Amino acid sequence: MNLDFQIDFFSDVKYEDITIEISFKGQLLCQFNKDNGIDNIEVEFFHDMRLSGQNVRLQFTLNEFMNILNEARQDLINS
Repeated sequence: MNLDFQIDFFSDVKYEDITIEISFKGQLLCQFNKDNGIDNIEVEFFHDMRLSGQNVRLQFTLNEFMNILNEARQDLINS
């Protein structure tokens, strides 16, 4: 896993099940939830919430992003 990305399990009262948040260099990018089942995992993107306070350039390769999305999906399925 790219060390600039972080996957965190998160309990959000908006959802029935545990969720996963993906951050890049401390900046929250998105959250996954599986309230509609593992075949219908939803992703919500955050472009202006919980800003890290640092000037983080949200630029990374597509392969890095696809890898972290797939890893987060598997973590959520297995939770």
